[in-house]
Amino acid sequence: MNSFRLFAAFLLAGLVADARAAGKPSRYADLVLADKPVAYWRLNDTGTTALNSAPGAQAARLHGTVEGKVAVGQRAQPSEQFPEFEPDSAAAGFSGKGEFIRVKDPGANSPLDFSQGDSLTLEAWVNANSLKDGQQVYIVGKGRTGNKGFASDNQNYALRLRGDGGAACVSFLFRSRLGGSDPAAAKAKLSKEDSEQRWHRWTSNDGFLPGSGWHHVAVTYTFGKSDQLKAYLDGVEVKGKWDMGGKSNEWPVVDDDDVWIGSSMGAQAASTFNGLINEVAIHRRALDAKTIAARFNFVPSVAKPDLAKLPKDAVQVELFEGIGTTANWNFTVGAPVETYSEPAFGFVGLPQKYTERGVRADRSNPFLLRATALVKLPAGEHKFLLRSLQGAKLHVDGKLAAQTKFISPGGGGHSKVQPPPADDYPTSLRFPLMGHQETWFTVKGTGKEQLFVLEGVIGGKGLRPEVGELTVSYGARTPTSASVSTKSSPAADVGVRAPEQFVLLAPAARIAHDDLTWENYAAQQLARLATTDSQRRRDANAAENQYWTQRHEAVRKFLATKPAPPVHAASVPLPQTPDAKPQTLALSGAIDRFLSAKLAAANVTPAPLTDDATFLRRLALDTIGVPPTPEQLRAFLADTSPNKRAAAIDRFLALPGWADNWVGYWQDVLAENPGILKPTLNNTGPFRWWIHESFADNKPMDRFATELIAMDGSVYHGGPAGFGLATQNDVPMADRAQIVSSAFLAMNLACARCHDAPYHDFKQKELFSLAAMLKRDAQDVPASSSIPANANITVGKRIQVTLKPGEKVAPAWTFAAHGGAATADFARKADDTREQLAAFITSPASDRFAQVIVNRAWKRWLGLGFIEPVDDWENKTASHPELLAWLAREFMANGYDLKHLARLVFNSQAYQRVAGLHVPKSDEPADRLFASPARRRLAAEQVVDSLFAVTGKPMETELLTLDNDGKSAAKDFLNLGYAHRAWQFTGLSNDRDRPALSMPRTQAILDVLAMFGWRETRQSSVSTRDHSPNVLQPAVLANGDMGNGRIARLTDDCAVTDLCVEQQPLPALVDAVFARVLSRPPTAAEREKFVSYLQAGYTERVVACGPRKSRKDFDPTQLLSWTNHLNAKASEIKYAVEEKARLGDEPTPRLKRDWRERMEDVLWAMVNSPEFVFVP
Repeated sequence: MNSFRLFAAFLLAGLVADARAAGKPSRYADLVLADKPVAYWRLNDTGTTALNSAPGAQAARLHGTVEGKVAVGQRAQPSEQFPEFEPDSAAAGFSGKGEFIRVKDPGANSPLDFSQGDSLTLEAWVNANSLKDGQQVYIVGKGRTGNKGFASDNQNYALRLRGDGGAACVSFLFRSRLGGSDPAAAKAKLSKEDSEQRWHRWTSNDGFLPGSGWHHVAVTYTFGKSDQLKAYLDGVEVKGKWDMGGKSNEWPVVDDDDVWIGSSMGAQAASTFNGLINEVAIHRRALDAKTIAARFNFVPSVAKPDLAKLPKDAVQVELFEGIGTTANWNFTVGAPVETYSEPAFGFVGLPQKYTERGVRADRSNPFLLRATALVKLPAGEHKFLLRSLQGAKLHVDGKLAAQTKFISPGGGGHSKVQPPPADDYPTSLRFPLMGHQETWFTVKGTGKEQLFVLEGVIGGKGLRPEVGELTVSYGARTPTSASVSTKSSPAADVGVRAPEQFVLLAPAARIAHDDLTWENYAAQQLARLATTDSQRRRDANAAENQYWTQRHEAVRKFLATKPAPPVHAASVPLPQTPDAKPQTLALSGAIDRFLSAKLAAANVTPAPLTDDATFLRRLALDTIGVPPTPEQLRAFLADTSPNKRAAAIDRFLALPGWADNWVGYWQDVLAENPGILKPTLNNTGPFRWWIHESFADNKPMDRFATELIAMDGSVYHGGPAGFGLATQNDVPMADRAQIVSSAFLAMNLACARCHDAPYHDFKQKELFSLAAMLKRDAQDVPASSSIPANANITVGKRIQVTLKPGEKVAPAWTFAAHGGAATADFARKADDTREQLAAFITSPASDRFAQVIVNRAWKRWLGLGFIEPVDDWENKTASHPELLAWLAREFMANGYDLKHLARLVFNSQAYQRVAGLHVPKSDEPADRLFASPARRRLAAEQVVDSLFAVTGKPMETELLTLDNDGKSAAKDFLNLGYAHRAWQFTGLSNDRDRPALSMPRTQAILDVLAMFGWRETRQSSVSTRDHSPNVLQPAVLANGDMGNGRIARLTDDCAVTDLCVEQQPLPALVDAVFARVLSRPPTAAEREKFVSYLQAGYTERVVACGPRKSRKDFDPTQLLSWTNHLNAKASEIKYAVEEKARLGDEPTPRLKRDWRERMEDVLWAMVNSPEFVFVP
């Protein structure tokens, strides 16, 4: 074909393309074409050619060709949300498997060539289905195609998406050429290091979540002016950085290779886009921000629920994931991932997400909450308040009524301290928490049902996904004006008096939005969520539960092939209870018969059994961690049945406090060490929630160990993956390996971190082999795993170093010779070394794991283990090896059920005997006879929990975070919520003594915990705390802020106060207080002494006064957070708060001061008695 005919063909094709564009008008296409792109592929074609719609006679030279299975003609942007697009707009679909659209370069000096000084804009619309973290997929790029005749690294330029933290971030890539304008120099051979420096990649900090719908992405750049790169997402400029090769003002690669859309690198699947692409344009100039902003015209959809399916008299709540990470409403939602109901438009918690194994998992961050209900308001204007932590909006009958702003993340500490709420803030309305925004507005009630739709974004890029207190409330009294105010004072601009009462918006319930009602409402909501979460865990892991049922059946069949330890006949008469009929102990007769043989041989008579009140207090403390309630005690003492103790054991084992009582123990053993302020050494995620849920679900202990070792789920929000985090540790898995081996196998590998263990039969390689199994890869030995020159240790005698820094140790199980199993029969994934490790540890082929758990529990309940210490059995023997083996077998045969083990032990005579009458003569196993349980002091958590339980007072601590306004990510600032039990505390991380960050109410509780053995940080595993008495323990209880100013203070929220205002004889009051605090009646002498002390003024003690204040005084700490803690005003405020906290709780006005203070003395004396802090 001659040149004239070739030109005519190009011209004709261009006219056809122009006619096609003209025949399908598009307002969006008009916008792009007005900027005169050199190439514009709309990708709305239905054939194998991707037409170039750019103007110009030679446009046809840049038509594209479909390569592979590109799905053409796919439905694209919906015109309802994107009004610039036509209803039948289309796109090209890519599956991520190597398909692409090829555009051949016309040759030298083509419009697709960009050299030094040339400006470039690349833009496109994308709808990504999926993108892995670290994956880089191509939208459009020139070069690096793998075509013959071109270098493999000839990236002229490319617009891509990079996966980062679950988001798809905008990325620009090009390669600079050696020698600039000198073609000869460009051909010089480069070293690998120099070659890598020729790549220049810029990636945005923010992105969108794959699956969140259509997004516009664009990059502008001038080659040779690296500071001029700008990137845009949905019409808004996004910040980023040159994260590979750095900035470069050098010349880019320019050649005649193809432009590819949707893939690169020879159509590798990893570089291929997965989703839809259309409207791809290339411009030979840098479009300005205003022009690009006009590309994205998004109309958020308004929820249109099926009114017939809305719950009656309740609010329908839906959660949607995958909404994008940018702080705006420019997203679409798919189907809800959760649907449930609440009584009102008030949210303080949300359902947890669980994996198929039933452990906590992360939702997309952010996600959307949508609450919908039909509410009937009286006719007339109503003053409304929308309050939220993150951006929220409210639609009424399909129209936007109000919205709040999105959080601006970050802050360096010097921000302004905001003023407190104005004096005219509604007197009945709960004050907002720190960081919450408020919008005041009016709604006109029609007297008929109206549709209210609340949408709130939860979390965001660089933020924790927290709901805060998301509420819609309104005034019960109708104002006279319909004006809207967005100021902190709702009456400032409306000219009306504040309503008498604000209530939460609700279809049926009337819930006041004051402190007392809100706290009750919030507690009920969280309790409902806990119940539904428990069911959701069961539903999520139904298949997992079936697996464990089958596995435990296999264990029973295996045990049936092995002989059971013979049970001894009883040779010592069993004493009876002093105040009840002989107990029926058929279940646990075996325990006592095993023990009786050794008692008889030693000629020792066991201690008598306890009285009923003592037994019940001991049982309660060992099951739920707090004393029994007066009602529980009264019912038990009144029971005359012979099996009353067995029945009580069953009742207490079924109480939810069982989980609370175990968490603190396993936090120590597993070194759970969350820090609420930026990571320090060996900080973990807060996997405390997984521990709690495991015991709440009575999870089998072999499953507990397996899930911990698998480290699945959420890292920062309560999953066992948090165990895998060990910050600032150069070999985190070696540290985890030591903890796992100690916790579940009683093997101490600590020394093997740096050298072979001198006093244990463990080599360095064994620890690092275990670490490699946890790592799922070979483990490098770091330089720190050696002996420092200044350590004053001689290598070569007892100390041997058998691994050198830099060596790689492969995953391997080497503990069969140390009592571990030789096979991993139950490993479900042969290629997963964590699964293998868990299977080795819990294999029934060795009962080591079962014996270790049994020994730990026995020590916890009887005070001493069969083997001591419980976490290091090297060269140790058991005091009762046959009983330990029998209990381990029972434990295994009954599905590794800790409650079954507890039931065996608690029903035994050994457990129910009077404590402390027989103390072993030595630490030798032969002298541990268990003639009576050891005298045990309460654990630190039990001390604190019991103090609050017996007084009936809430803990009322500060929020356990230093980021009260929610402006930071969980990796930097955790939020552990409000503590209700002592295991929920952690160290306050205020080592620099920043005054504005102090938490005086929490610190008062931590002071008590610390004095009784609790560890503020758990950088290593501990199985047995130091329970030695010291002078600081009674001092902190008697004189500390918690004991003196809170526990012994009679306040309106104290159960003892309620007892004191009841009309009853004084001796009955004394008896009631003894029952509540010490779980027993007073002796005659005690009753006489306390009655005498309280007699004066008893009949006149009660003061008639009005109801409690429905709203608390404003807490000025709600003005403080990390973002302003360096402001002098912040320190000034916190000093005043600390001073008030030292004064203690506000006393009740319902009792006269003189008598109240004497009753407080009585209460103080009881909780400070040694009896209170010991297990009876």
